[in-house]
Amino acid sequence: MKFRIGTAAAMLIAGQACAADVATCTLGADRKTVTVTASNPYSQVMACEVNCDMALPGGISTVVCVKPVPSGAKDFVMCTEKAAEGHSWTRVKGVTANCPDPSAPPKGADKADKADDDDDAKADEMMQKMMKQGQEMLDRMKKK
Repeated sequence: MKFRIGTAAAMLIAGQACAADVATCTLGADRKTVTVTASNPYSQVMACEVNCDMALPGGISTVVCVKPVPSGAKDFVMCTEKAAEGHSWTRVKGVTANCPDPSAPPKGADKADKADDDDDAKADEMMQKMMKQGQEMLDRMKKK
């Protein structure tokens, strides 16, 4: 049991390390510039969205970069943002990266297939019902 808990903890930490390696937000020495970089370990172009939560003296602002990252890229500069006039950031508060594996099937693909199967089943059911009604009508006509 202890082994499983240790393994799960190690996997969680490793997963977070991998996520952190995909994209980074770096605050410039001037405290007015944020550079967003990403690495793509895949052999295909990776669509990537990175949100950098930046601490301000009176709150938080978010820098958002959305850009394709070339295959095999290391520390690819996605964007560089400057703070609004008269403002500066104090630190990078957090980074959220959404850079899915480009070779993975899209999320919800299974649901779409299932919905299509459900539509087919409904159409078949309706067709059977209509055929049964038609046959009943023919049977009534024969009896007359």
